[in-house]
Amino acid sequence: MDETTADDKANAPRATPWKLASIAVLAVVALGTFATLFATYAQRTSVNVDATLKLAQEEYNEGRWKVVNSLTQSLIASPDWTEEQRQMHAFLDAASAVQQAFEEPELDALRVQLSLVIDKLKHAELIGFPEIYARDGTLLLGHAKYRTGDFTGAAIAFEQGIQNRVDAQRRFLQPLADAQLRSPEYAPAAALATIDKYLTLQTIDGIERAEGNLLRARILREQSEWDAALAATRQAATEPSVDAKARLESTKIQLGLAADMIRDRRRISPKATISPEARQIIDNALEELIEIARTADERLGLDAMLVAGQAQRLLGEYDKALGLLGAVRQNHVDPAVSLAGAIEELEILADHGTAQECIGTSTYLARDLGDPTGFDPRLISLEEFRRRLSLVVDNLRQQQRFETAIDVTQELRPIFEPADTLRMEAASYAAWGENVLAENLRPDATADRATLERSKELHAMAGKAYAKAAELWFTSPQYPDLLWDAIEQYDLAHLYQPCLDLLESYLKYQQRDQLPRGLILQAKALLALKDYAAAMRTCDACIVEFPRDSLSYEARLLAAAAARELGDSSAAQAYLEANLQDGLLAPDSIAWRDSLIALSELLYADAIATHFVLTTPKPNQATPPIEELASQYRENQQVFDTAIRRLEEVNTRYPGLREARRAVYLAAQAHRYAADWPKLRAEMADTLDSSRREQNLIHSNHLAAAAETYRRLRSDLNSVNDDGALSDLEQGMLRNCYLGEADALLGLRRYEDAIAAYSATINRFINEPIALEALVQQSRCFEALDRQADVQRILKQAQQILDRIPPEYDDRFAQTTRYDRAGWSQFLQWLLNS
Repeated sequence: MDETTADDKANAPRATPWKLASIAVLAVVALGTFATLFATYAQRTSVNVDATLKLAQEEYNEGRWKVVNSLTQSLIASPDWTEEQRQMHAFLDAASAVQQAFEEPELDALRVQLSLVIDKLKHAELIGFPEIYARDGTLLLGHAKYRTGDFTGAAIAFEQGIQNRVDAQRRFLQPLADAQLRSPEYAPAAALATIDKYLTLQTIDGIERAEGNLLRARILREQSEWDAALAATRQAATEPSVDAKARLESTKIQLGLAADMIRDRRRISPKATISPEARQIIDNALEELIEIARTADERLGLDAMLVAGQAQRLLGEYDKALGLLGAVRQNHVDPAVSLAGAIEELEILADHGTAQECIGTSTYLARDLGDPTGFDPRLISLEEFRRRLSLVVDNLRQQQRFETAIDVTQELRPIFEPADTLRMEAASYAAWGENVLAENLRPDATADRATLERSKELHAMAGKAYAKAAELWFTSPQYPDLLWDAIEQYDLAHLYQPCLDLLESYLKYQQRDQLPRGLILQAKALLALKDYAAAMRTCDACIVEFPRDSLSYEARLLAAAAARELGDSSAAQAYLEANLQDGLLAPDSIAWRDSLIALSELLYADAIATHFVLTTPKPNQATPPIEELASQYRENQQVFDTAIRRLEEVNTRYPGLREARRAVYLAAQAHRYAADWPKLRAEMADTLDSSRREQNLIHSNHLAAAAETYRRLRSDLNSVNDDGALSDLEQGMLRNCYLGEADALLGLRRYEDAIAAYSATINRFINEPIALEALVQQSRCFEALDRQADVQRILKQAQQILDRIPPEYDDRFAQTTRYDRAGWSQFLQWLLNS
């Protein structure tokens, strides 16, 4: 080796600090301890960015990833850097980390490591790969996405990176085809075109060609091209090293064909058994699978057991299928096969297993999978795995196995994003709450208090879960929809304050076209909390801001209810009339119907309220002469007439509805009360004879209309009651119809008819408090006929019935009659004595 003289050394240019460092770097690289020394040097020396990046680039090209990583980590990004420096630094730092991950010998560790560093490479792509590494970076990112199960992203990256590069085509066309097949964004035809292009390459060897044909067979199988798929497996089988794989793929194709035959047969007859042809195909496939499992290597044998379990499931041999799939799930050789077996096992258990079996398998599944970042996507992607698990929970929910669905969801919690499990739990609680109510409805479509409370409790839990999910997805586009789900469930649970709390955020973040429904529910919650003024303001905001939205009609209905509670009857009527007079709202719409019903009941309530004010004596005040109240009576009579017209319109337009029955009942009541003023007017001293006759006729017509309306409604309610479908409110209407008809006949002085009507009431409600009212009124009819013996007989009968009314009916006295038990005893005794 030549030696350098002292003069040469003296005359040589003085070495720069960086050059000295570079010489030291080369020496240390040779010794394999570069990273430590360079880190020490970087702490003491101002590092030259360009030189460091250049050195890192050279090391990257040589494949020394750890060295590159140490170099890039020594640099701290600065705003002074150029775009090229930022791009090169980001790429080298991320790419070296990804390349190191690919060197992990264990597949599980490789996937975990990739999941930790792939985001760095995605960020590098976002800011732009350096021009000289643009294609390599894209392909590397595609490879990383492919290995971590992002098949759509992988396919896109592979397509961009391969283009016309022959070397890249040989390496990446096959994974591109596989990614396209697995991606929901690509049609199988795209994958088939890609693999066909791969098979035309002259550079691939025999094993690569055989593997390509196996992938082609799988693609054709997905397209149900059974003959072409089998032909591809035969081509692959010419390569001895993949013969067992080709045989296994062939059995999968045969099973696909058999499944197709079974589906076609059951499409015609859902309960049809498996045809002999399909059964023979499956039996042959099972024999082949047993042979593969016995002779092939361990991994391929497990795959064969998985397919055998699927075959037994196809045959309906669920116990045999569960035995095979359970063994596959518990293997520790191939995680991908284990996961595929587990999901098949859980799907069968959801249909045919016990709750404990479903929960137990879910527990094992979550434990065996562990961290989803290490999920093995070779047989099933994590996205598809989660989708099928969600379908298992949906299936349990549809079977009304709500508690099991919730327990399974909680066991599978580690596999999903936290918000996803909360959403699944919430859906199960919500469906459970609906089911509890639906299953316990009486024939009259009502439920007891315990059922209502249980249903509300379940809806409350659903609302709580949805609200938590919304918190976790605050920054996602799904946030407002999850808020709405929570709001709806809280509303069903009658938890109105949480509704209002969530609505505040919902109205802030939701799109404008979805705001009316939020305002409507806000108004309902405020009404329930008796904040009527705030409810009206909310409704007015909805009406003004969204005048043509269909929910503006509901806003007027709610505003009318709020105005009515505030005592502003004229405002309530104006809201309802606005709905009825809107030219775009048809009478057959729900909003128009509800507005008519609400208006008719509002008019009735106003007329009745005024009537009682006019007719009820005030304590310690003299009753004004009727002449002084005449104008008020006349005005109220007009309200009665309008109320009757509207109530009868409800029944005419919507016969058969519960609301129509109530309208008929209120119309009968209105007729009875409207008969009072004509009678009073006829009795006034200044009334002319002709007018008196007219008023008496009006009085009689109202009472006759009341009696006839009560009779018709009584008949209708009795026919419905035969089926046990009357609500408690309708039962009360039925009692009042009996008594109201008789009272109207008494008012018409049709005493014999009234006596018969009261007898019908007594017989229908014997030994109930209302019978006492009928007996007392019947005694008045006998008294009017001057049949005093019958009066005494009826009153004594009333005393006997009072004694026979059981103690459990004591609370009904106050609900249905004028006195309690003791009051009736005293009143009847007074009547007898007098």
